[in-house]
Amino acid sequence: MSKTLVAYFSATGTTAGVAKDLADAIGADLYRIQPAEPYTQADLNWMDKKSRSSVEMSDKSSRPALADANAKIGDYDTILLGFPKL
Repeated sequence: MSKTLVAYFSATGTTAGVAKDLADAIGADLYRIQPAEPYTQADLNWMDKKSRSSVEMSDKSSRPALADANAKIGDYDTILLGFPKL
């Protein structure tokens, strides 16, 4: 097992591609961070200030629950975290 983990969040797949390329390049394990409730297209409407993604981005108390709260991050020496540009 690698001692490096690339953990990423990607709603549309763009960040996923970059994370996979990085993990492949450095020989790291890959872990996808997923919300407990998957996003719909309406949730991802960045132009709508009331969409789920807009609310979660602007209000830190609105962060989504995670689908997997038991990631074994303690097994790694280095964790690289990727997420969409804010």
